[in-house]
Amino acid sequence: MKKLAFFFAFLFLSLSVHSQDQAIADSLYQVLEGMDERDTSRLKILIWISQNENVPGKKLAIAEEIKKSAEEHGLAKYLHHAYIQIGQANRMLGNFDVAIDALLTALEHAERSDYSRGIIASYTALADAYSTYGRYDEAIEYYNESIALMSAGDSSLLAVTLLNLGDTYYVIESYDSALFCFEQSKYIYERLGNDPSGLAYNLGNIGLVYAELGELKKAETNLATSIKDLESLGDHYGSCIFLGFMSDIYLDKGYPDGALSFADSSLSISRRFGLKTEMRDNLLRLANIHAEKGTYEEAFKFHKLYLAIKDSISNEEVFSRIENLESAYELSQKQAEVDLLKAQQKNQQAVIVTATAVVFAFAILVIVIFIYYRSKIRVNRVLKRQKVSLERLNETKDKFFSIISHDLRGPVSSLFGVSGLIRHFVKEHNTEQLLEMANHMETSVERLSNLLDNLLNWAMQQQGHFPNVPEKVDVSEMISEIMEMFSNMANGKQIDLRSTISQPVFLWVDKNSVHTIFRNLINNAIKFTPEKGSISASAKTEVDFVEISIADSGIGMPQSKLDRLFNLNGEGATYGTAGEKGLGLGLQLVKEFMSMNNGTISALSKEGGGTTFLVRVPLFDKNEVADKSIASPIQ
Repeated sequence: MKKLAFFFAFLFLSLSVHSQDQAIADSLYQVLEGMDERDTSRLKILIWISQNENVPGKKLAIAEEIKKSAEEHGLAKYLHHAYIQIGQANRMLGNFDVAIDALLTALEHAERSDYSRGIIASYTALADAYSTYGRYDEAIEYYNESIALMSAGDSSLLAVTLLNLGDTYYVIESYDSALFCFEQSKYIYERLGNDPSGLAYNLGNIGLVYAELGELKKAETNLATSIKDLESLGDHYGSCIFLGFMSDIYLDKGYPDGALSFADSSLSISRRFGLKTEMRDNLLRLANIHAEKGTYEEAFKFHKLYLAIKDSISNEEVFSRIENLESAYELSQKQAEVDLLKAQQKNQQAVIVTATAVVFAFAILVIVIFIYYRSKIRVNRVLKRQKVSLERLNETKDKFFSIISHDLRGPVSSLFGVSGLIRHFVKEHNTEQLLEMANHMETSVERLSNLLDNLLNWAMQQQGHFPNVPEKVDVSEMISEIMEMFSNMANGKQIDLRSTISQPVFLWVDKNSVHTIFRNLINNAIKFTPEKGSISASAKTEVDFVEISIADSGIGMPQSKLDRLFNLNGEGATYGTAGEKGLGLGLQLVKEFMSMNNGTISALSKEGGGTTFLVRVPLFDKNEVADKSIASPIQ
């Protein structure tokens, strides 16, 4: 209830603005009645009416009329206005998919006509729609897109958009972000100095955020200023609402005395100015606070008053609905009389009108069917894109888990061997070797932790695909680092693990994926090399590429397996010379990552005669990188 209540902090302003808008729309309808349908100014009047009309059905009808006229004259800018209002009307009617589709179409027309304010309006409308339906991540994204495009001349609009963005952050409990947005909006209102009501509500919102953050002194200071300003503007409703919200927050945080003070102040205002609904809410609020404090006699008293005023308001609402129905009936009767007079006038040209009506009705039917199927196609297109995105995300997730599993097996296996040696040295009471082994373990755990950090950081950069960010990488330093990581594992099998790449050799590759490639190759080499074997790494520089060789004296493989080495699809999982279990996934990822880095990989092997992997990757060329930077400026 507390989160829902927050939206009503803007309700009084919203109702006031809406009533003004509707009054404008009603006056424009009268202007429209006296205009010739061929008058070009009629389209602008229709746009103003649609922007100020608050009845969804009427707004939608006007917007469709604008769209039809704009399509006839090929006016992309006016089509943008039409689709914006179609989206807004469907949002008010609860047709979420249709609203989003219309607003995306409005954005397309604004971009097509290079209409910057239209693009901003489309982003803001999309954000409002997503926020209305509780899809706050999309709402925040579109609010930020809109804010990024606003100029200094859009200060009032920027202040309102920041207010809405802060509202969205508040709802999802991102209080620091909400506070930042409200502070920025407040700064703009202060600088403009033309909207004291907006500034007052902003201060109240900032007070609510501080209260949620537990900074109650700041909350009370901002709230006191907001209430004082609202009172000076005659906005007693806003003062009453903010005091009630603060009472709820204080009660939630376990400060019933503070909650009681705010609720009493809110009740006093509601009684003084006859705000019956707020009076009812405050009586219930006070009953709950006294119940929380254990003053049950007071709680019972306020609850009785609450029930009495609740029944009174319910009766008034019933009478109000009856009056509204009577007014609506009288209005419909008058409208029926007007329709009858118009029908009598049209009967004078019955034949022509009938023929025209039939053709027009058929055309409308065709248009409706066309719009329906086009809308259906667009919705299906959106669903298809979402399906492809989800499949890509799932595929990336599977690959990433396979990388983690594959890359962690080596270091974890080496720790197995270290634990066995520790037990041996304990039995021998060899403390010096134990200390040395402890140092080895500390180094191994640190490397394992660094590996995990790198993998997790890399995972956080993914957006449905493995990121490819080329950079300058020293392969000699990378190979040495990886060999140190697997040194314990190699020592456990008494394998001579060495690199002959003594000089720096710089590559132009994605560091994370290439690191994964060499981790896999060296891990596999250790796995399939028997005890007292050897593994070496060397490099040979060519014109634009460098060829890195990872050679071992292991068990090798037959030609039949070598031919399909990079396409095993998980069927070729084997065990190493010391019983190490493999998953059959590493070399598939190696091949994919080589392709991603514009490189190649091949293997030479003979059963019983060892295996050599040859990796060719691009050399770093500072001139070529500079050329690419000039040709592709940052957007």
